[in-house]
Amino acid sequence: MINIIITHIKFTNKLKIGFFCFLLLNVLFVNAQQAPHYAQYFYNMQVLNPAFVGSKSDFNAAILTRRQWINVEGAPETSTFSVNTRINSGFGFGATVISDKIGLVDNTDLNFDVSYTVPTSEFGRLSFGVKSGISFFNNDLASGITVDDEVYASTTGQYGNLGFGFLYSSEDFYVGLSTQNLFKSPVFRLQDDIQTVRGLERGNYFLTGGMSIELSKFKDVVFRPSTMIKYTPTLPLSVDINANFIFNSKYEIGASYRHQNSLSAMVSLLIDEKFRIGYAYENYLTSIGQNLNSHELILRIDLELKRNKRWLFLNCCDF
Repeated sequence: MINIIITHIKFTNKLKIGFFCFLLLNVLFVNAQQAPHYAQYFYNMQVLNPAFVGSKSDFNAAILTRRQWINVEGAPETSTFSVNTRINSGFGFGATVISDKIGLVDNTDLNFDVSYTVPTSEFGRLSFGVKSGISFFNNDLASGITVDDEVYASTTGQYGNLGFGFLYSSEDFYVGLSTQNLFKSPVFRLQDDIQTVRGLERGNYFLTGGMSIELSKFKDVVFRPSTMIKYTPTLPLSVDINANFIFNSKYEIGASYRHQNSLSAMVSLLIDEKFRIGYAYENYLTSIGQNLNSHELILRIDLELKRNKRWLFLNCCDF
């Protein structure tokens, strides 16, 4: 199976600051690499952590599209759509659709999210979330070419998805922990054993954190560092460090470093603190002789319809 894919692709509080520094120190001492799904993940956190559902606005919707390794045949292409809302009782509800293509494999995920938020202080909120859904896959293995000229039958099917998440947030700080994809996936199985896949397997685990630091007394320049650590037992650890600056609540520029993997540059336009248009360019730190780069675009809307005391009232598109 691996031969098929490879051949086809080629290829300002001290506590808050201290905690964030702790996350960064963990990032700096990691000696592995793994490519996460998105460069602008921190503006589409619902995909990674269901506890973010309802945390930022009464209604939120986002579309993200990513084209990876431009000019490489069979390179990954990912598109996501997410929507969520919240009600006065503290519950949040949402859904995501993710289309992911790589080489001969076409995968579509449909997930539903539920969260519940508990006020812990005047500005603190603790949220819990559950993600569940189903994935549909199509492996066009019959079109693949292997080094030994073997021919495999194409496979199609579906499998379940289950995930959980926790989020603590305040006016200028958040930290989240989540897991998803807890069920075994038959995507890379051949026809003769595709029906034997059962039970729980490895899953993906995400630790995320970020904060806002006002650099001007007029609050017209805000520094927003963030980080993500992704762990999958069968894959190398993935770590991101991000640094973004927002000017006059209208313009944003930033950069991201994925340890031993890639560098990204990002720009965004914010309109009325409700609408975001963002673009990211990612260049891979590779030694295989190719200039691998990716392009990513996100469109996001946050609307306040009816506020209530259970939720924090922040600028919607901040993080």
